[in-house]
Amino acid sequence: MILLLMILQLQSNLAPAELAEIAEQYFLDEQYSSAIGAWSELFSRMPERGRILYNLASSQFLADSLSAADSVLSTDITDVGEDTLMLARKITSLALAIQENDYAGVESSVNALRNAVADGLSLQCEKTGLEAGLNWLDNHEPPEDQQDQNEDKQDQNEDQQNQNEDQQDQNEDQQDQNEDQQNEQQPPPQINEMTPEQAQAILDLLEDTSHAEDSTGTKKIVYPAGPIW
Repeated sequence: MILLLMILQLQSNLAPAELAEIAEQYFLDEQYSSAIGAWSELFSRMPERGRILYNLASSQFLADSLSAADSVLSTDITDVGEDTLMLARKITSLALAIQENDYAGVESSVNALRNAVADGLSLQCEKTGLEAGLNWLDNHEPPEDQQDQNEDKQDQNEDQQNQNEDQQDQNEDQQDQNEDQQNEQQPPPQINEMTPEQAQAILDLLEDTSHAEDSTGTKKIVYPAGPIW
């Protein structure tokens, strides 16, 4: 305890640049508890530097203080790339959910990481985190209320699928009715106009038979004035 107080007193007397070098060295030497103290002291002096908060959260994460790291990362951190910050939040949320045996939290983090990995541009830590989350889910049963929710959701999906199939059948029936109605409304096919050759052939036929007689030889056979179809 006395040693810790001496260290804190020493840090309070250091210039910010010197304190930052010490905090970074603690981090590299895997002395994460000491790094947390140094980063916290530095942030109290320079609260406008968001990068200090990010380094503090990184030290807390590696010191297994996941709740503290998650709390820090939930704040508005500047001076850090958005992609880097989002990745840190995803990994920290996953680790905290696993630590607390929070099935829904792990599932949510896994879905977020799955979406990140799907673009093919993800970092190895995202793939490793996704694998760890999936492995945890495979070895843990969801709580009963979660199982009931999953079953209800599955039933809803099946009902929706059945509704879609019924709607498709109705659409097909409507299409058949429209086709039948269209066929009923179509006018009967028209007889094609006669070609000049056909017209002349009919005239020749009438002319050849206009002088014909009946079986008694006294009465001419009269043909209709037009073609016989």
